[in-house]
Amino acid sequence: MQKHRKYLVITIWISTIAFVGAGFVGWGTYQYGSKSNSVAMVGSIPVTMEEFQYAYGNAYQQYNRAMGGTLDEATAKQMGLQKQVLQSLIYQALIKNFAKDHGIVVSEEEVQQAIVAIPAFQKDGKFDKSTYIAVLQNMRMKPKTFEESLKNDLLIQKALSLLTPGTVPLEIEAFGSAIFMADKLRYKVFTPDDVTIEIQNDDLKQYWESHKENYMTPKRFKLAILWIAPSNETPTDEAVKTYYKEHRTDFTDDKGQILPLDKAKERIAEAIRLKQAKKSAQLAYIDLKKSRKKADEEKVLDAGDPIFTAEVWQAIEGAVAGTVLKPKVVNGKYAVIKVEELILPKPKSFEEAYADVKADYLKTKRAEALIRLAEDASKNLEGGQESDYVTRDSVDKLPPLTKEEATVFLQKLFASDKASGAILLDNKAVSFHILEQKLLNSDKLSQHKAFIEENAGKMKSNLLQSNVIAQLQQKYPIEIFLKENE
Repeated sequence: MQKHRKYLVITIWISTIAFVGAGFVGWGTYQYGSKSNSVAMVGSIPVTMEEFQYAYGNAYQQYNRAMGGTLDEATAKQMGLQKQVLQSLIYQALIKNFAKDHGIVVSEEEVQQAIVAIPAFQKDGKFDKSTYIAVLQNMRMKPKTFEESLKNDLLIQKALSLLTPGTVPLEIEAFGSAIFMADKLRYKVFTPDDVTIEIQNDDLKQYWESHKENYMTPKRFKLAILWIAPSNETPTDEAVKTYYKEHRTDFTDDKGQILPLDKAKERIAEAIRLKQAKKSAQLAYIDLKKSRKKADEEKVLDAGDPIFTAEVWQAIEGAVAGTVLKPKVVNGKYAVIKVEELILPKPKSFEEAYADVKADYLKTKRAEALIRLAEDASKNLEGGQESDYVTRDSVDKLPPLTKEEATVFLQKLFASDKASGAILLDNKAVSFHILEQKLLNSDKLSQHKAFIEENAGKMKSNLLQSNVIAQLQQKYPIEIFLKENE
């Protein structure tokens, strides 16, 4: 049981690409084989270009949100996002072939029941057809397309449900025993104070030569900027009152409370002066675009430089060289920005990267020295500390490790099949030797019965489904027509 605990890491082998929320994304260029409307053929099931576009758009958006809106096509390509999406669709097509051969079907009534149950299509808790149509229009999707995709999803779910076996008490007990087994340890913790690292300039240069790709200059933009200052006229009291009445929600304090007129006057006056300058900014935009005016200054800025807001940078990064952006408010005045040039990242020189190279080299060599020291010490731990019986959640029972360090240590310990050894943490290393082991903790099993039963079932299903997929790949031929142009 100890030897095979690494298999307890629960993974999901397939993900159904949801169409709701997916959008079109510009991505790459591709060439096609003889079946230009399909990106692949799996058995008798085609993977259409439309499916691929929607699935890729959805995946791209999800990754982009997770990365704070910083995902670009080059990064997506480096991640192999297109290949991931295509592989997912191929897996789904394998399941569809399986369903077809075994007479598994989804009726129109089942599709309708699924649609009316989707909250996005409901109004006051009930399905509303006008809302349904409006949502699909917003997604630029026809009802027929959506319903067909939903039918495919339901078909896959129904087929997979046949590959979701229940668990028997012995399996639950075995799974729970593996999760909540307890080890009694002798251990010793080593810190950076226990090792000495000598740094030679030649060693740093050699390290830099081997890791140049980690030390790149940031993406930069050469920009020409024409500034338009706000009007210097002092607005009348009546103008201030009128503006405040129409835009009072724009003037709040740190707690989000709307400021009274007397405390917002100065900010209101600035807003009015800026509004008065808007026409001048629009004229300046036309003049710069038609080369009737020259920019006030040229700057080379790193992408994301705090001189501009995230919104302004989004516009800059989305523009091609030579584009003049419409006036943007920057620090209380208007800026008309011309994107002159995109300067792509390139490796830094050794001198430019020196501080980062030194820090990384030191961290790497310290980690190597710590793990060597801990591994040598693990051969004889007579002077080490002894723990009580610890499980995966005994994060407060391994001093002097912090809870965070103990969490990582225990995860690695219970994923190992070794009775003794060394485990490297962020800036520490721990030698250990397992003195005793208990496979079954009845209290833990009772306390976490629902969790154990659920995850034992998931693991069993995942293993079964993985094996079925491997067999289906042998049974149904897979042809891929999509090839990315280099």
